[in-house]
Amino acid sequence: MKSIFNSFFNFSRKEQYGIIGLIFLICLILGISFFIRNFIEPKTNINEEKLNIAWQKLQSQQKIEITNDTISASISEPFYFDPNTIDSMGLIQLGLSAKTTRYLINWRNKGKHFYQKEDLKPLYSLSESDYNRLAPYIHIKESVGSNKYTAYAKLAPLPAHINLNKTDSATLVRLNGIGPILAHKILERRRSLGGFLRHEQLLEIFKFPDSTYHYLKEKLSINPLEIERIKLNTCSEEQLAQHPYIGQQMAKNILLLRKGLNKYENIGQLRQVPLMNEEKYRKIAAYCTIDY
Repeated sequence: MKSIFNSFFNFSRKEQYGIIGLIFLICLILGISFFIRNFIEPKTNINEEKLNIAWQKLQSQQKIEITNDTISASISEPFYFDPNTIDSMGLIQLGLSAKTTRYLINWRNKGKHFYQKEDLKPLYSLSESDYNRLAPYIHIKESVGSNKYTAYAKLAPLPAHINLNKTDSATLVRLNGIGPILAHKILERRRSLGGFLRHEQLLEIFKFPDSTYHYLKEKLSINPLEIERIKLNTCSEEQLAQHPYIGQQMAKNILLLRKGLNKYENIGQLRQVPLMNEEKYRKIAAYCTIDY
């Protein structure tokens, strides 16, 4: 038994040095860990610390409930605010959810300007109760632009229906959900298309919230007879290529088929154009005409 016990400690000199080195390395690691933990203070993020202090202070002043997707704040009473200038923290203090706050800020960043309190109604996720609660406190400061449009609105109220293919940008920006940038994009799209045929084409410009889109469908009228159509037998490749639904390659294919046919006899012959499918045909054919 004694010989078996001694055999466990019968190491060569190299093995003994290795064991001593391993023990030294373990002691060194433990010592460094102890030194770091007890003598070196971790650096703190000053901005994060200030943010936490501010948040705790806000919590002490207001009851704030936080869920996965919403932040709501209950305060003693709302305060007067301008939806064109108020920041996200102010909106949260008014009791709006984080989602509604995000939509309003994004809407403003896309060019939306509020000229009257009713312009806030189509804001996606803003409930009717929240709007009715805040409406008396909405105070919109007048500016050069708002003076112009407010004066225009008093002199000429918006008609029940606005011709989308004839209206101008000054009228479009007075519609809920459309700011100067979107108004410019709508007019540019109208020019490149040759006119709008369907309200759905507005969604090709911007993904409007459902409530805003339904409002625009009711407010904007479209007369398909007013669009400018492309004359298939006399148009140039450049004219075709500039159309949003056609492009350079499809324009070349349309003219290639025209050359082979000598001329187009009917719109349906566009189905024979290479790379033409039924969806593309439906979009393109509506903007083409046969000129004899």
